[in-house]
Amino acid sequence: MRGALLDRDGVLLLLDEEALYRKALELGAYGAGKERALALLARVVRRVNEAVRTLSVRTLEEEEALFQTLAEEVARELRAPLSKLRGLRYYHFMRPAPGALDLLKSLKAQGLKVGVLSNTLPSLKESLVHHGLGEYVDRFYASCALGLAKPDPKAFLLALQDLALPPPEVLYLDDDPENVRVARTLGLRAEVYVPDQPVSLEG
Repeated sequence: MRGALLDRDGVLLLLDEEALYRKALELGAYGAGKERALALLARVVRRVNEAVRTLSVRTLEEEEALFQTLAEEVARELRAPLSKLRGLRYYHFMRPAPGALDLLKSLKAQGLKVGVLSNTLPSLKESLVHHGLGEYVDRFYASCALGLAKPDPKAFLLALQDLALPPPEVLYLDDDPENVRVARTLGLRAEVYVPDQPVSLEG
């Protein structure tokens, strides 16, 4: 085994519902209330998911513009200061998955080249750096930046080509069984991953 390719969401990062709730409490205090704030933040999540699904945000600059627009909309509807929303990104409402740091450290300690392939906005690297995981990853493949999303086989092949590793020499971990199935058809050693579970590099 010479390399590892990992999904991000559900493997390295998880939704931080407490952080989302705290932000809703903060924003709701300006008069609109917590429930209204939660509803608007949920709408932001849907807008971000739609941008990821349609691959419509291809660069960090376009992502910045999207979040600026969303921040202005939420601030206006909640009558909250824009300063309370400016600079916020979706990954501020995520947290490292249990065992994520140990997993990455273990892979790097064994000399593996590590990549992350995720259906997400262009700020994949920034999201992992923010949570202290980025230094253990060699290559970052965000679907929006690639213009390809899993389970499209071409997304996997592009990552493998960039890693310069043959499929049988690459471990692939994902929480989505369909992505794992496609990876296996391409020859990767793919496993459905549950956070904090042991991973064998044998074979």
